[in-house]
Amino acid sequence: MLGLHKTVLKIKLYQKLKEDILEQLIDGYLLRQPGTFTKHNVKFRPDQNGLKKEDKNKYSVHSDIDILSINLKTKMTDVITCKSWQGGFDVEKHLELLSDPKKHTTKVSGREVWKSFRELTNPIWSKAFRDKVINESNRKQYNYIIAVTKLKNSSKVKDFCNNKNFLKLLSDNGKLKVKISFLTLETIITTIQNEPQSTAVESTEIGRFLQLLNAADIKFERSKNKSYRNEHSLKKSP
Repeated sequence: MLGLHKTVLKIKLYQKLKEDILEQLIDGYLLRQPGTFTKHNVKFRPDQNGLKKEDKNKYSVHSDIDILSINLKTKMTDVITCKSWQGGFDVEKHLELLSDPKKHTTKVSGREVWKSFRELTNPIWSKAFRDKVINESNRKQYNYIIAVTKLKNSSKVKDFCNNKNFLKLLSDNGKLKVKISFLTLETIITTIQNEPQSTAVESTEIGRFLQLLNAADIKFERSKNKSYRNEHSLKKSP
């Protein structure tokens, strides 16, 4: 039994480390911006005192905000949920599943889809989410950002970001000013690589890594051959 317990712990640790990679990259990307501070794995759950007795067990577990970022210069708060799925994020599929309560229990990557987006599907969870954001930032305006490895069916991004029900839940019926957007791994890398080069050593791991690639004249380029397993390739600059 002890051996099985250790194996389960190792699996959970591996899964957590795998999920954290995208978080680490985004953290480095955000911290490159002057006046920015970040906080990870900010736990929240519905107020137990405000729940009916029969609902307390249902809402007893905590969820968490992957990254909460505050920029002191722009006075902006970014609330980021990271989905580091290797197959990418299917915008059209998630818009369909999250918009229809009857489809909330559909499994995506082995998990019921609503559990990955509690704040977009359940008024009680969305209130707990909003309260935590306000409590942490002391602001009534924030960007809700879904960070992904890549987007699939990206033509539906506008529909997803402007979904009235999502915005209603995140903004408390318009009382808060909220904007939904997506952040891809490609955007992070190309943004940093396209910035003017500096001889100063970068303060973040992603910055130092990309600085080394720039020094070696190596750039990321999207592959034009869709038969490739990966959509990005490394190429030596001419």
